[in-house]
Amino acid sequence: MLPNLEKVPKMIEKLSIKPVYDTNWCDMPKNVKLLCIDSLELKPRLSLRCTAKAERSLVDSQKFDFYEGHFMGGSDHQILELHPEDGRKYSKMFGNPTEAFKLMKFIWKIGVFKNLYISLKGPAAKKEFKGYDGLFKAEKVNFDGSDNEIVATVLRKMKQGVESITIEANEPKDFPFDQILEMSPVHNSRYWHVQNYEETDSLYKVAQIWIDKSSKIGSTFQVAIYNDGSFDKFLEHLDDRIVSKNEKRARIRTNKPDRHILLERGLDEVVGIDDFPQYFRLKVISAKMKESEYDDGCKEWISKIDSECYEESDSEDFFSFERIANSHGFYHHYDDDKYFRDYGVIIEHRRDDDLN
Repeated sequence: MLPNLEKVPKMIEKLSIKPVYDTNWCDMPKNVKLLCIDSLELKPRLSLRCTAKAERSLVDSQKFDFYEGHFMGGSDHQILELHPEDGRKYSKMFGNPTEAFKLMKFIWKIGVFKNLYISLKGPAAKKEFKGYDGLFKAEKVNFDGSDNEIVATVLRKMKQGVESITIEANEPKDFPFDQILEMSPVHNSRYWHVQNYEETDSLYKVAQIWIDKSSKIGSTFQVAIYNDGSFDKFLEHLDDRIVSKNEKRARIRTNKPDRHILLERGLDEVVGIDDFPQYFRLKVISAKMKESEYDDGCKEWISKIDSECYEESDSEDFFSFERIANSHGFYHHYDDDKYFRDYGVIIEHRRDDDLN
């Protein structure tokens, strides 16, 4: 039964409402402040960070989980798109690299990413990545058309524990494969691949470092190569370790008696022996694995490195054009002024949240 409206004011007067805290924010102990910050969403954290140096330091000390983080752009425009674990989506486009990287570096500092995507190019981006003194924290990292120098810098500053690294090489002839291969986050990852590579040395070099480092069973490397001779180079450099070989596969011994390395070339009714790119998969396997246990199908693993390989070649779909153009380094949607006029702020899945 609802109370008489005339009695409501008197009822309110009798209420005793005690504050949870009897002090101001600035008087709260540090541990209480950190608990409060840990419960805040991204935008309130940004606002609190602007209030004082002490609060900035506290906010910067608290990590924030992201399902995805996208850092994109060229010399004229930069885009930041974030997907926290709570299902929200934040995005912001910049025309000023100084403003863009000021926010991006804060996100790199606090962010723990399940999926990190980096598609950045240009002198400003190179300078900011080189000057960043923190570590990138991600389970999976993807480079799509980034400058080679940026790829190498980010991987050098990755925290250990990366499970997957995917790279679409920009300027393939100058791709620093040897430099990247020596980085521990790379050769310790469970999976990594390079798309648009043009040299023939990748397979035997990855196999050799796996042998030297005693890599775990299940470690996988894939590569799409626009050149001929990688399979033969592998056999030539590791001839004394060969267990078996044929047109599609080669199996070699490692220094560990319980594991071998299996090289597979992707060949089927779609991908022919004379086609380019040539697709290869290198994998550490159990020495007990029988040839009858090999996976004869290659569509699934080729699609992981080149998702459009099995689409019809005469497709006029825009994204097919974009993929081909990107592979040759002369088109990116974020270089297109019309893209920004039409899609200035990316549509949110649940609701729009600009980071202003």
